[in-house]
Amino acid sequence: MRKKIKYIYHFSVGLLLLTTMGIIALSLRIVSFGLLTDFNRKHLVPAFSKAILYTLGITLENEVKLEEPDRPHFYTFNHNSHLDAFILMCLGLTNTRFLMSEKTLHYIPATLAALAIGVLYIPTKPNKERRLKFFIKLAERIKKEKVSIAGSSEGTGGEFNTINQFNRGVYHMALVSEMPIVAIFIYTPVESNPSTDFRPIKKGTVRIELLDIIPTTDWKLEDLDSHIDQIRNMYVEKFNSFGGAKAK
Repeated sequence: MRKKIKYIYHFSVGLLLLTTMGIIALSLRIVSFGLLTDFNRKHLVPAFSKAILYTLGITLENEVKLEEPDRPHFYTFNHNSHLDAFILMCLGLTNTRFLMSEKTLHYIPATLAALAIGVLYIPTKPNKERRLKFFIKLAERIKKEKVSIAGSSEGTGGEFNTINQFNRGVYHMALVSEMPIVAIFIYTPVESNPSTDFRPIKKGTVRIELLDIIPTTDWKLEDLDSHIDQIRNMYVEKFNSFGGAKAK
């Protein structure tokens, strides 16, 4: 009981930091007419994200070293934890639009922070027509604005602590836009992975590393599923190398 109360306290502090970050960052974006959006992405949001992880007892081991790309890239990652958003924000990616599901819009503190860095919200899978139009317009925006995209290969569904099936839409987008795929792997120990029931978590180290950068210029639409399977197998192999639960 004592551990649970302690965790709720740290969670509440983290939530306060998230809300504060969202209000400050969104205000900066609004008053600057969008000119400080990259400042939020590179400096403000990463600083707050590291503070939130520290509050929860999480140490981040970051092995990802990325140079500013001269063309749009698609940054993708496995989605195994509620901590993933904070972990990825620590990378400080500029000129990059993150993709999030519309299902997350009701998390107001997170939405404030998302709007501050220009997150794009994907229609849910049941809204097939809106979802298709979203990706068509996104491909056009990528070519027009020369902006990179970051999004989970697994979406928001499925189970944590494994590698779920990959979504086809984001890879079709990468193919159409001829964006190199930057495959980023996140490992969160099960005992340090927070749930929605305020289950106490142990202090731990989360690891984030670069698996590969994969060109798509030679990809063919008819081979897309095969390419997706190859990338997913790379994630499964890496996930299983950490031991514990096994992904298939």
